[in-house]
Amino acid sequence: MKITLRQCQYFRAVAKTGGIASAAEILGISQPAIAQAIRKLEDMTGLILFRRLHARGMELTPHGAEFLRHVETLLASAAQVEQAVTSIAENRSGTIRLGCFQSLAPFCLAQIVRGYKNRAPGVVLEVCEMLQHDLTDALVANELDLAILYDLGLDPGHLAWHTLAAAEPYLIVPPGHRLDRRHPASLTELKGEDFILFDAPQSREYFYAIFAKHGIRPQIAFRSASIESVRCSVAQGLGVSILSMRPASNDTYDGNRVVPIKLRDDLPPTPIVMAYRADPRPSALAEPLIEYCGEVFARMGHFS
Repeated sequence: MKITLRQCQYFRAVAKTGGIASAAEILGISQPAIAQAIRKLEDMTGLILFRRLHARGMELTPHGAEFLRHVETLLASAAQVEQAVTSIAENRSGTIRLGCFQSLAPFCLAQIVRGYKNRAPGVVLEVCEMLQHDLTDALVANELDLAILYDLGLDPGHLAWHTLAAAEPYLIVPPGHRLDRRHPASLTELKGEDFILFDAPQSREYFYAIFAKHGIRPQIAFRSASIESVRCSVAQGLGVSILSMRPASNDTYDGNRVVPIKLRDDLPPTPIVMAYRADPRPSALAEPLIEYCGEVFARMGHFS
């Protein structure tokens, strides 16, 4: 079959608008040209793509709806090829839609935007902060090009990713706490302690899994989806906590401080990754940004 991109564009326009006349108006071409393209597609594929409704336009058949899904993928791939060619010809200019997990954004997003503006002034970064599942959904739906998030059960059937860093779990206690000492502590020493839970989606499951593995049932004294709220609660003496992300300073927003303590238990680090759709792969415009983000995280020694 020699299906052309133009035929696919005409087909999609009719499918979206519900009629040849409206599609012709949007595309700025003649109605006979669109009608001929639809007939050729149906002849070549052997599929009935539309039901012709008298005086009510055209409606996709089940075969037409399935065909539209593949046409969308084909046209998206063609657009990526076109974008890559344009970017190379125009010094890699264009727009990249970058998402970031909310609790990671304060650690990295602003310096990525600032630094990449200097490195690639022709590239515009459209950034947004979301929760983990919203980021993965947006990637699959092609609403984002890239996303910085945790590798907590990502689906390799829909997504691929590049590891940027690994955040090792660590303990924080208030100054003067019995565990406020310079050598590593063990999770078993937390039994009986009030615990402040970082209660963000998937993060809470990660910490609960750590406790379950070591046979600990934490006494939850306070919980919050804000890392800084957790740190302030610990600094105020409400309990201790375990976090993965480590700010550059031990000072808290309220003017107090926490004491970070390394854990000597065998705890798996949390991979921080740059994720993208498995198919199609990132455009030539996006690939240098992935590499740059790796450099940014490599300079953040406080992540591990």
